[in-house]
Amino acid sequence: MNNFLKKITRVDIIKFLIMISIFVILFRCFNLQYTDTKKYSNLIKGIEVKNYIIRTSRGSIVDRNNIVLAESIPMNTLIVNNTKKFLKDEKSLKKLCAILNKDYRDLLRELKNRENKNFSYIKNGRYLSSEITNKIIDLNLSGVEFITEFQRYYPEGEILAPLIGMTDFHHNGQMGIEKSFNSLLMGNNGEKIVMTDLHGKVVKEIRQVSAPKEGKKLTLTIDSRLQYVAYRELKNQVRKVNAESGSVVILDSTNGDILATASYPSYNPNDRKTYSPEKERNRVIIDSLEPASTIKPFLLAAALHSEKVNLSDNFDTSPGYRRLDNKTYKDIKNFGELTTEGVIIKSSNIGSIMISEKFNKKIFYDLLEHIGIGEKINTNFPSEVEGVLTHYSEWGNSDVRSLAMGYHCKVTPLQLAKAYSVIANNGLVINPKILKSDKIQINESKKYEKEFKKVKNVIKKVIESGSAKRAAIEGYTAGGKTGTAKLYIGGNKKNKYSDDDHISLFAGITPLIKSKLVIVVVINKPKTKIHFGGYVAAPVFKKIATDSLRILNINPDNILDYQKKVSNEVEKLDRYPYKNPEVSNVF
Repeated sequence: MNNFLKKITRVDIIKFLIMISIFVILFRCFNLQYTDTKKYSNLIKGIEVKNYIIRTSRGSIVDRNNIVLAESIPMNTLIVNNTKKFLKDEKSLKKLCAILNKDYRDLLRELKNRENKNFSYIKNGRYLSSEITNKIIDLNLSGVEFITEFQRYYPEGEILAPLIGMTDFHHNGQMGIEKSFNSLLMGNNGEKIVMTDLHGKVVKEIRQVSAPKEGKKLTLTIDSRLQYVAYRELKNQVRKVNAESGSVVILDSTNGDILATASYPSYNPNDRKTYSPEKERNRVIIDSLEPASTIKPFLLAAALHSEKVNLSDNFDTSPGYRRLDNKTYKDIKNFGELTTEGVIIKSSNIGSIMISEKFNKKIFYDLLEHIGIGEKINTNFPSEVEGVLTHYSEWGNSDVRSLAMGYHCKVTPLQLAKAYSVIANNGLVINPKILKSDKIQINESKKYEKEFKKVKNVIKKVIESGSAKRAAIEGYTAGGKTGTAKLYIGGNKKNKYSDDDHISLFAGITPLIKSKLVIVVVINKPKTKIHFGGYVAAPVFKKIATDSLRILNINPDNILDYQKKVSNEVEKLDRYPYKNPEVSNVF
């Protein structure tokens, strides 16, 4: 035995090991070929090499303070990649329907004609929470897989919906800012080649074909705090006066930043059931209207620029109406004799017509063109309109009279806000902008500087003693002008304007000394006995301006008014009936 072992060489050992290895390999081949054939055949059938989309996030939209207004959240979506396999397990499918709150028969109808498709969505199977996803995974369904999709979420809901808009199911901008800047926001999906198992789960990444590129973040000039205030007060007033709709725009007169654009009614972009085309409208940018008496400060500026009219000139508006060219023009009452500035303060239509007759119509046209009436602002917002201002060569005498009262031209609330920012800036024209990154566009012409300084003082008196007393802000200087426009109904009627339906307007500036905010309020078709802008729109301006000035930490500039208010409060405390004489300083 020992001799035998001594004869075994190292070469013999190697040969033996080789023989054993060959035997193991042959045995394993036999095993795979005949014993485990079914097991591994099924496994191989389930493995698939395919291209896989690497979905990227759509860029977020934020306000000027980086508060999120729209963002994309990654969610799980259930898809069917093999309909035949999926429909085999009836018991599990019924459990799935229970989880998705879906009728089993509806599911069968949904997939009836999709047997040859390898990608099908299931209704109610998109944007699933992690809790529901885990419940579905536990069912161990065949022929399905989960993919990552991004769901667009709008934290401000209905407050900003008409401006921000929303995306469709494919994450493309469908309306509003989402549509305007879709190419900037959407980004590009990537692609990779992967190996998936029987259940569609990725088991191995083979290689990346292209890298995903996220959409860019969009920063707006909007201040969400002011937007909330504007929407809240607009909504309250529209409901209070039973109006059809309304809009508010807040503009920073120093740089043209649009700080708020509120429209009501609105919808919740997180719940598509609340959507309707009427609620989608951003009335600040796409609704044009005749500005009525809010145009009168610009009539005054043109008249002063002509040097044919002075602020101290007198106009006899008695008896409160005029009949010219077979048409009757009226004031709300007989104002009698008024100075030029008195015409604006009292908002006399007769006085405005008399002023317009004093100077060349081209001067009025040039000024209206200078402030942007009839000119598109170019915010890049879908369906933005440019308003209407016909050339002065087409104006007849009746047209000039209509223009003096704020008819025969059309503006959007945003264009009206831009026009009032020209007053705020003493004739300097700054174009409004919605993107914070956009450069400030300024027309530095000082052609009307001295006229607008005088106009600013006049519109201050409109609030102090004229038609807009309800717009006064405690502690702050403010100026503005009311407007009440009859709605144009057209047709073959002699009177093409409705006697029943009106638009109530107010356009104002605050503070007036160091101007900062221009606010325009529009209430469409209020159903109240008194429908004038001074009653319906001016109080909304006051509430929005008061809160906005506080939020922006702008100090009171009407010191005398502020001190008077404080003194009155102290006097009230001095008369407090339960005041303890021993601790007089408490009060």
